[in-house]
Amino acid sequence: MTRNLRILLAEDNPADVHLVRNALQEHHIDHCLHVVRDGGEAIDYVEKMGSPGEGPYPDLLLLDLNLPIADGPEILRQFRNRPECLQTPVIVVTSSDAPRDRARVAALGISHYFRKPTDWDEFMKLGDVVLKVVRAADPTNN
Repeated sequence: MTRNLRILLAEDNPADVHLVRNALQEHHIDHCLHVVRDGGEAIDYVEKMGSPGEGPYPDLLLLDLNLPIADGPEILRQFRNRPECLQTPVIVVTSSDAPRDRARVAALGISHYFRKPTDWDEFMKLGDVVLKVVRAADPTNN
């Protein structure tokens, strides 16, 4: 990666935040990770991002579906309502494999659905998914 990728991670489980950080590091992804720990914090970030003194628009959203206060699909709806985020890649990172969950977020335009594995090595593959998604969205960012 030739530039610092701005990543917004909506995840309430500290262990999963740690795993995401490791997956990004293992794949040598130059990044700045901003973590929001519940749906309320995520909605607040999305409403304010890009404003002076607030967080930037992310280059990538990593989104857990099962968050307290507001769930992943609600966050994604709010995110997609921002014109600046219509084309931003979104990777859902969740323990859910329910067809209903997959359909709800697919309808809102996601780049990839990554089911959280229980195995460390399998979770580290998230880094490869991030690389592929970002490259597909912006081939000049290699």
